[in-house]
Amino acid sequence: MGKPMYNFGKNVNLKAKQQKQMDKDSKRRIAKQSKANIKSCTPNEDSATAE
Repeated sequence: MGKPMYNFGKNVNLKAKQQKQMDKDSKRRIAKQSKANIKSCTPNEDSATAE
């Protein structure tokens, strides 16, 4: 006997939910990195113009 297909839609929904969560995490990580880059670049530019 084979596996019943009644949970096929559930698996698709679960994979979509996981993919959405991974996308959110990657966007959050990218935003965090760009924010850190902006903070680290700003003092260097200020000190260069002050000299």
